[in-house]
Amino acid sequence: MAQETFTVEEINPKHGFARLRPDEGTGQVHTALYPDPEFTQAPPFQLRQGDRVSGVRRGQTVSEVSWLQRVEPPWEEVERVAELLALLERWEIRVPFEARVLAEHAWRDSKDNPLRDELQAQLPTFFDFEGAHPFEDPTLLERLSAAMQPYLPGFSVKPLQGQPAVRVDPGGVEVVAGVGSWDLPQPTFAPMIAEVNARLSAVQAPVRWVPTREDWMLAPPALAALLQKHGLLEGTAIPA
Repeated sequence: MAQETFTVEEINPKHGFARLRPDEGTGQVHTALYPDPEFTQAPPFQLRQGDRVSGVRRGQTVSEVSWLQRVEPPWEEVERVAELLALLERWEIRVPFEARVLAEHAWRDSKDNPLRDELQAQLPTFFDFEGAHPFEDPTLLERLSAAMQPYLPGFSVKPLQGQPAVRVDPGGVEVVAGVGSWDLPQPTFAPMIAEVNARLSAVQAPVRWVPTREDWMLAPPALAALLQKHGLLEGTAIPA
């Protein structure tokens, strides 16, 4: 079937569709809020009012949608991201993307998040999902112990044989694991992270393990607060 051209008149994020006005003819049709990546090489952005697209109309539905022209993100959003990038540079975090590109990802509720990915690449994380599942990662506790040496000299954490617990030194404190699962391992390690953060706080260390969407990140609390303010951690309250 022949391709036609349309302008996005309205979007409905709650129900995942957009209303389109054909450039020729009358009436309205609808399509998915996110164009099918099979038919476009553009980033996985959602449609926005004012976009011009092409697609194949079948009844009241348009498929095989691809962009002809995308409206620019609001200037206020670009300025917000530019200010954030400037603040991150004060923490020696440099993101190799223009503010406008990152603003469009945020404004269009992109399925990719290059800013968050870059932050996670530059700041240490607790899990190594690419290497192994946390329950099968033989180096997890070793990495934690090594990461803490600059702040807690002599720190170590080791599993207790035959028990769902670890021993944290100095002090020989036994910490019982939380109740997690293969699909949600974070609760298993939360009590241990809380113990480590309490020790970091006690010596007034400049960093804490702060929660992200699926992990913990080692960062200064002020930096974590900044990232959380901008929705880049998607975690719970920052531990003291």
